[in-house]
Amino acid sequence: MFTRCPQCKTVHRLSAKLVSHSNGLVQCAQCGRVFSALSCLFDEWPAGRAYGPSKDSNTAPPVIGTVKKTKGDAQNHAADDEADGVPPAKTRLAWGLVAALLVLLTIANTAWTFRGPLLENPVINGWVTQAGWLQVEQDGLLKDPQQIQLVSRDIHTHPTRSGILVLSLTFVNLAQRTQVFPVLEVTLLDAANQPVAQRKLQPADYLRPDADIQAGLAVDVFLPVLLELADPGNQAVGFEINFL
Repeated sequence: MFTRCPQCKTVHRLSAKLVSHSNGLVQCAQCGRVFSALSCLFDEWPAGRAYGPSKDSNTAPPVIGTVKKTKGDAQNHAADDEADGVPPAKTRLAWGLVAALLVLLTIANTAWTFRGPLLENPVINGWVTQAGWLQVEQDGLLKDPQQIQLVSRDIHTHPTRSGILVLSLTFVNLAQRTQVFPVLEVTLLDAANQPVAQRKLQPADYLRPDADIQAGLAVDVFLPVLLELADPGNQAVGFEINFL
């Protein structure tokens, strides 16, 4: 193993036993500089500026052991590290924080880009709803299905057409802003409360043909809806309405 003095660039040979003493703090026998051998440790002869010890017989190997490192030595050591291309601790910390911030921004951007499929997951949807983050913008209008309340609902067989169910419902926008018209998810249930049939209706499927879909659903407006659905048979004894 080798260590290189950061001041005079003299390279000294070390052993593991010597390095373990006094946390590796040494004093260069060439120029007297105190430095940490652990910060300048090499398995092979270091590249760059490096000189062998003086041939003078009075020059000893680096002193290992009870060497007191002064504040000036620490400042000089940091300056030498910077000169040698080693970033100071504050710089490394700053870059670490920048990298962590970039990772968080990437995750947030990915989640926003794929928010539609993610919100269809019941677990994620529950977390977002509980945290109150479900309010999003769509075409300049609010989209918060949790603020749409079902006021009334009814389903019965068509009085004149066989095999047809008539679904009537009324809902209202309780948000503080105009919302986009929600997607209606209608689920027909059997006696065991299990789905028999399900259909998702876009606003164009349940609004009047002359309705202005882009205008959205205004605040405190009660919207009646009348739908005709195919009757799946006697298994369907109940139904469920969800706003998406």
